[in-house]
Amino acid sequence: MPKTLNRETVRAAKADIEIFARDLVGAPLFDYQLDAARNPSDITVLNAGRQVGKSTLMAMCALHRAFAQPGSMVLILSAGESAAKTMLSRVAELMRGTILEASTVEDLKDRIVLTTGSTIRCLPASERAVRGESVDLLILDEAAKQPADMWSAAAWTTVARPGSRVIMASTPWSQNHWFHRAYIAGQAKRDGYYSYHWPSTTSPLMNTERLEQLRATMTTHQYNAEVLAEWSEDVGAYFSTAELDACVADYTLTPPDKAYGQLAVAGLDWGRVHDAQAVTLLAALDDDELNKATHPEETIYYIPWLENHFNMRYSDFQQRILDIAKGYELRHIVSELNGPGNPATEQLSDLLRRNRHVTKGQSWIAGVNTTNRGKQNAFGMLKLLVQQGRIVLPREPDLLSQLHSLTYERTDSGQMRIAVPDIAGHDDAAMSLAQCMSTIGNNTLYREDNPRPRKDTILTTPGGTRIHQTPRALNNWYAFGRARVHDRYNKW
Repeated sequence: MPKTLNRETVRAAKADIEIFARDLVGAPLFDYQLDAARNPSDITVLNAGRQVGKSTLMAMCALHRAFAQPGSMVLILSAGESAAKTMLSRVAELMRGTILEASTVEDLKDRIVLTTGSTIRCLPASERAVRGESVDLLILDEAAKQPADMWSAAAWTTVARPGSRVIMASTPWSQNHWFHRAYIAGQAKRDGYYSYHWPSTTSPLMNTERLEQLRATMTTHQYNAEVLAEWSEDVGAYFSTAELDACVADYTLTPPDKAYGQLAVAGLDWGRVHDAQAVTLLAALDDDELNKATHPEETIYYIPWLENHFNMRYSDFQQRILDIAKGYELRHIVSELNGPGNPATEQLSDLLRRNRHVTKGQSWIAGVNTTNRGKQNAFGMLKLLVQQGRIVLPREPDLLSQLHSLTYERTDSGQMRIAVPDIAGHDDAAMSLAQCMSTIGNNTLYREDNPRPRKDTILTTPGGTRIHQTPRALNNWYAFGRARVHDRYNKW
């Protein structure tokens, strides 16, 4: 940013995002970013690989619109709550140390309001988040992981605002997703759409030598999607896109303080240097016989709650598990013992024992040494439930991305190695779910003679499994057996 800013510079910055980014914000955009930012099309579609600068561009476009056109409403929809917070932080970071920082009158948890009268909001994507909104600039972050009903509702938010615009960006996901259809429309420059294709190598900052080294650790499908930004078959992926899509529903997660003693099991993955502390709960679904025709005597499972925390101390994470146990009755807590997990698990066990009087029931803690064989059994059980339509997954982008990124290969000893390659990101959420799988055994579903009907919206996964919008857990201890934690005797 220059030392002095005269009125002429400010006036020019309002008219041109290149001058705005370079002279006011101090973060110049590359030529390919400027081309997309200046595109006059109603809907701009960015199909981009990793580390190509799409998040920076979207944050810059949001900030420029709010600065250049007073009274503007800018709405950024991300694929999850944590992603929404990250985008808001990115916008705030661009403002820091500039004249824009002084123009901020409010900096709330989901919005930034400027003295120009413009507002920038960052929210997790959902139909409810956009219904009734009217915006000047709509930005969809990781659009390929956002539900179709959300886009159907979001498309109306810009209709009543002259000069309004939509920017959507994502890495490829499923060819059956609306983002893929939007990209195809933009390639044909149809109906106001305009598409850009940015593989990772588009960025001049990309280290191509390092990229080639990482290529050896990736499947063809992952490399095509994450680097080349191309849709392809799920070659080498443990879960196919179709499998995961078939069991996802946009149901509401139940926070621990609203659980009121619902029965569940918990899986813990203890972070190391760059990983997150992750906990995922698994519960039997009380479906009021919605799925009796397809699964008359089989338990259907769902995830009532999950969370992960980066840079959280082990002691704080242990306290968080205690807080969860105050809301949910956790029949089992299956905890990773690898690395720091062993002492952390022992301390957690002691913490729960000392606070047994405030938790919902007694939790049995089972320690698991994560091995290739253990992963094979755990993810094998999860894949079985997915293919049978006996598990419903929430539309949580971190979890779905990690499950989709799982790859498999045969080792020299004949075993299967299942892992998320380094370039694809973390595996903490996927591993914490895998820990829960060790509690599932063969059982017959217990059903009440007189199910309690609920006045609640009923959702259906693409695979046909039905679930309430606000699901609840079935209080059936037989849905979970004793956690199997040993390699011997084919136990895990």
